[in-house]
Amino acid sequence: MSRGRTVRRNIAAGLGAAALALGVTLTAVAPSQAASTSENLPGVPAPGSPASEWEAWAAQERAAAEATDWKADSAARGCTLEDVTISEEVDRDYNLAMGAPADLATHRVDLLEDCDDAAAAVADGASTASRAATSEASTLALPSGDRCASTSGPGTMCLSKSNGRIYASWKYRGSGSVTGFLRIYRVSSSVSGCPTGTTWLTGGDSRWYSGDTRTISKTRTSAGGYSAHIWKKVTIGHTDWGGVCSVL
Repeated sequence: MSRGRTVRRNIAAGLGAAALALGVTLTAVAPSQAASTSENLPGVPAPGSPASEWEAWAAQERAAAEATDWKADSAARGCTLEDVTISEEVDRDYNLAMGAPADLATHRVDLLEDCDDAAAAVADGASTASRAATSEASTLALPSGDRCASTSGPGTMCLSKSNGRIYASWKYRGSGSVTGFLRIYRVSSSVSGCPTGTTWLTGGDSRWYSGDTRTISKTRTSAGGYSAHIWKKVTIGHTDWGGVCSVL
C-alpha cells in the first residue's frame, strides 16, 4: 500500500452520530443484554446537573484532547499514528448514557494508525483463554481490561481504556478495501458472548485498506461492560462483522 505516512492534525466539526445509523439494521437487544445504569466516574458531573456544569466539563475535555500528544498515545498502544481528527459532535446516545442534556456538544477522536500485530495477538490469546475459563466454570461474565479478538470479517477488533478514555480499534486484514464504521455499546457485565447493546458511541463512515487500523475514542464516563463492533457497508445498509467485549 503506497500511502503517505505524514501525520496530520485535523480539527473538524461533525454532525450527531444518529445520522450515521441510517441504513443499519440492528437486532433488538434483550433486557439481559442492555447496559445497567451506573454512576458517573469522579470528575464527571452527576446525572441531571445544570447545563452550565456539563458545558464546562465538555469544554475542558475537548481542550485536553487538543493538548494530547496523539503520536505518543498511539505509540503507547503499539501503533504508529498516521492521522488524527478531533470532531465536535452532538451525540445523543453518549449524552443520555451519562445523564447530560441531549444537545450537549462533546468531542470524538478518530485515528488512522499502523498497529503492531504482536500486541493484538497477545491480547487476543488472553481474551480467548479468559472466555474459555469462564465457560468451563459455567459463569456468564465478561473478561476485564484491554481485549482484542478476531472478527468474522478479516480483521482484529480491540477495546481498551487509557488516560480517561475508551478506545475501539479495528485492523483490516483482507485485500482491497472496505467501507464501514465502528460502534461502541454498553452491555451488562454478565452477558455471554459479545452481543450488541445500548449504543454508546458511533464513529464516522470510513474506508480501510489492507493493514489499516482505524480507532475511535471518547471520554470514559462510567465503569462497566462495553462492546465494540465493526459494521461493514453492503449493497443495502450495513452488516455486523463482529466485535469484542470487556468490562472497562
